[in-house]
Amino acid sequence: MMRLPFQMPTRPYTLRVGLALAIGGAGGVVAFWLNVPLAFMLGSLFACMIASIAGAPVEGPMKLRTAGLFVVGLFLGESFESGAAERLMQWPATILLSMLYVPVAAWICFLFYHHVARMDRLTALFSAVPGGLSAVILFSGELGGDPRKVALAQSLRITLLVLSAPAIAFGVMGYAEPDLLTTPEDLAAGDDFLVLVLTSFAMAWVLTKMGVPLPLLIAPVLASAFLRMSGVVDGVLPPWLVKIALVVTGAAIGCRFKGVELRVFLAVAGWTVLGTALLSAIAAVFALVAVGLVGVDLFAALLAYAPGGVAEMSIIAIAVDADPSFVATHHLARIMFILVATPFFAAWLQRRWDD
Repeated sequence: MMRLPFQMPTRPYTLRVGLALAIGGAGGVVAFWLNVPLAFMLGSLFACMIASIAGAPVEGPMKLRTAGLFVVGLFLGESFESGAAERLMQWPATILLSMLYVPVAAWICFLFYHHVARMDRLTALFSAVPGGLSAVILFSGELGGDPRKVALAQSLRITLLVLSAPAIAFGVMGYAEPDLLTTPEDLAAGDDFLVLVLTSFAMAWVLTKMGVPLPLLIAPVLASAFLRMSGVVDGVLPPWLVKIALVVTGAAIGCRFKGVELRVFLAVAGWTVLGTALLSAIAAVFALVAVGLVGVDLFAALLAYAPGGVAEMSIIAIAVDADPSFVATHHLARIMFILVATPFFAAWLQRRWDD
């Protein structure tokens, strides 16, 4: 019998993923009816989180999330327009500042998690790292932390930020919801869309060979930004495609809480709320410095330094029209720094603690 080059998903797995997407889609529709900002991601996230904690037989659509990230990458690239290259040259100082934020914020939050929340040292350290969720969870398992607690703390932090950022933007800071209606004339032409996809896949292949993390997110951002800034392509993605990607992204986050006992969830959640507030306060200080350096919009700076995921924070930037290119660029720079520096720093600390 011929062997397939990949493993076909089992029927039970497919049904669990299908149920998660159905629940997430329903949550997105309800949130849309209620006029919730970023409805299809937040509604999907919240619905799948409740279902997961309640014990529903759901499974995070992690393989579909890869395709969703590719669409999100193309979506983020739309924020780079002709002339944006000049603006990129204004940001080296703030990009370096975003990297400096990582050790400063992580160390302060580590002290809180270890000495106040009483987490063991490595679990506290990896729970405190402001970004790079998937890789940080893997690092914690390899180097001796508790990956379950780290996953819960990191996922809860992203959830809190995704839920609170639109409320802060529209309710506290008084942002007006942008007009995101798309007409047929706004859509990318078929040949432009094909160029975007093919160029993105080619760049993703190169980045994969180079060992760059998240190639299927970073490549479409870079490809779309380059092609748009150079005037080669124009137009936006179909709204229905973006909504599907947002539902998948929200479901993938919400299903991370699968199998977590309510008692454990509430215990970690309490400390994570405080840890998120601490990291966000430190991020706000760095954001204010960035505003002083380059005069960027305050909320864009807050999102750029927020201790959340690159895709999630950048999508929020688009939803509130808060300079998505600035937000995406700074998050990508920070996650690259986290992925390179975290394992070396953690191993060095572990050797010092063992001596």
